[in-house]
Amino acid sequence: MEVKITIDRGNTALKGAIWDADGNIICAMRGDDSLPAGELARELCAKAGGAVSAPAVAYCSVVASDRADDLASLRSMCGRLIDLDASTPMPLQIRYRTPGTLGADRIAAALGAISLVGTERPLLVSDIGTAVTYDYVAPGGIYEGGNIAPGIDLRLRALAAFTDTLPAVSADGGPCPCWGKTTAEAMRSGAVRGVAAELAYYHRAAGDDALSVLTGGSARLLIDSNNITFDYIHDPCLVHKGLYSIITNEK
Repeated sequence: MEVKITIDRGNTALKGAIWDADGNIICAMRGDDSLPAGELARELCAKAGGAVSAPAVAYCSVVASDRADDLASLRSMCGRLIDLDASTPMPLQIRYRTPGTLGADRIAAALGAISLVGTERPLLVSDIGTAVTYDYVAPGGIYEGGNIAPGIDLRLRALAAFTDTLPAVSADGGPCPCWGKTTAEAMRSGAVRGVAAELAYYHRAAGDDALSVLTGGSARLLIDSNNITFDYIHDPCLVHKGLYSIITNEK
């Protein structure tokens, strides 16, 4: 059985997905981020079962120190390796003034959003993880730019690390009221609702007919706390879908 593999090395996790010939995810999993990405690709093939070959792998990373080992390990097991960056042929016109510094995960998320909903309406693509990225894709598939801010957990860790008396608080460790009645609640609500307020601001900036497309490990915190009041969709596999679209659209 021939499959396609997508690999995303983020700041805190190495994630992979394996796809069948019909474009369905057979298996998605996290790997040991201390190992090269090829090890995760082999685990995915093993979980797919049977005689599996991976003629194509699409990869993106924001961790420069692991890139060489990742690429070498992936090349050893596939016929075609796509290392996504701003120069990769894609259905996205990038207007970033420094495209060489644009994170490949941000490109992949934007491509994933386009693969889901097309290019007719403005898109705000937000990856809510260690950092939060707010990227604007104008109609026609034009990437106009975006912003980066600390993520929810990073805000909480920074408060504990750089103050004398504020405690360590977990983002999902308790209630998140509008007005905190304990220090832990105040910190948690400030972090979660602060990101929600940023998201609402950028959604308004994207235009009245904009659609927000959310992904990332902390997106569910915003959704579950009922802090999103505008038009959005949530897809935890958004980056992988963008990577997969590059494999299938490549000439």
